[in-house]
Amino acid sequence: MQTSSQDNAKTILIEDKTFQAVKCEKCGAKMYPRSLLQPHLTRHQRRQHWFMKELRKLKYTMARMRDSA
Repeated sequence: MQTSSQDNAKTILIEDKTFQAVKCEKCGAKMYPRSLLQPHLTRHQRRQHWFMKELRKLKYTMARMRDSA
């Protein structure tokens, strides 16, 4: 798969055919068909939730280490 050489950010060129794509506002990824955007955004949300969960655990651990010292 190769992207088109034009400045059009919402077009994907595959084997000399041009398809209208949708662009993720968060990471800039282009995807076709448009129905793939929602699962892609769901992965962004899951990753963000996981990151926040890990950050909370780290903050809790650091606070406990500070209190015990």
